[in-house]
Amino acid sequence: MLSHIVSLVQDYKQEYGCRPNLLYMNETHYTYLRQEMPGVRDHTDVVSILGIDIALSEMAVRPHVATVRYTDENILVS
Repeated sequence: MLSHIVSLVQDYKQEYGCRPNLLYMNETHYTYLRQEMPGVRDHTDVVSILGIDIALSEMAVRPHVATVRYTDENILVS
């Protein structure tokens, strides 16, 4: 899962010329990702290592990335 996410970020950056700042994934994908990161203690560590925020949604059949604008209230919070 980790290599897939890195690939998604690289492909996005190459296609759009900017790095995405949000990763959409479901709980199952997130569990697989965490299993590949055994030294990671919590969600903040995952976000820090990836350098991208994570939005968990069961609607995300496949992980995908995007660039989003955050409001002053930071409605999107991981």
